[in-house]
Amino acid sequence: MATYSNPQYSAANYQTNRPRYRETLVDTILAYHKRDNPGAETNVAVDVATGTGIFARQLPAHFAKVMATDISGTMLESARASSASQAIEYVESAAEDLSFLGNSSVDVMTVATGAHWFDTERFAAEARRVLRPTGTLAIFGYTGFGHFVDYPQCDKIIKEFGLGDDRLGRFWDRGREVLVNGYREYHAIFTRDAWTHVTRNIYPNTIEGESAANVPAVVGSGPVVMDFQVTWRVLQDFLLTWSTLTLYHKEHPERENAALAVVREMMAAAGSADMDEQLNVQWEEILLMCRPPQSRN
Repeated sequence: MATYSNPQYSAANYQTNRPRYRETLVDTILAYHKRDNPGAETNVAVDVATGTGIFARQLPAHFAKVMATDISGTMLESARASSASQAIEYVESAAEDLSFLGNSSVDVMTVATGAHWFDTERFAAEARRVLRPTGTLAIFGYTGFGHFVDYPQCDKIIKEFGLGDDRLGRFWDRGREVLVNGYREYHAIFTRDAWTHVTRNIYPNTIEGESAANVPAVVGSGPVVMDFQVTWRVLQDFLLTWSTLTLYHKEHPERENAALAVVREMMAAAGSADMDEQLNVQWEEILLMCRPPQSRN
């Protein structure tokens, strides 16, 4: 999304306050990569739309070479600063044009909460080009919404904040819909184009429109993507990283920061006055993995 390249957007705030991914997520991806896949190698990994490199920093322990790309030079500056001690090659590049990579040169490609901003068809074609026949593509992410176990009345409040036309909803570009719908659009593309071993895991079963969708998913018994424990204060700091806030307040500069306002609204609904209260949230997450078509025609 172009907002991430806007000088007014804080890459430092993104780096500090975005959720982290479970340390076991790489193991989950590698288990898939090697299962029933003779010849699967771990020489080259590429993390696309790396942002500040939050997930890329988990890869060097598992791969001989790690590259990470992003379209925003500002985000990559933060990534390099945070990865100074790690052997990660950062490349400023659009996800749909990975021309610095050769055909069939990548073992594992990951996209951490970024694939929804891409041209889905062009990215799928480029991933198909650069992945080895035994390669794996792992697209995963979180919607930013979830189930507040102790305060279920807050589920609707945060979704209306993010998607409501009178709140942030109309300021997102179409990519937000791709994510909120659980990457079902990618699943359809990979199935149509004969990618193999296509699997989509979701947790919990609250993804928008999931119950009526004709796209198979495995509903997990627990999270495999996110590791994000929050208080009201941490939740507020996370919401402040949402890219669309910049656009919202550009149109409404006179209004109180919307992230601060919605956290106050949620706390009132929960009857809570402690910003540091630990919250039990089941965050919506998706993990989509597949292997490239065996025919490259």
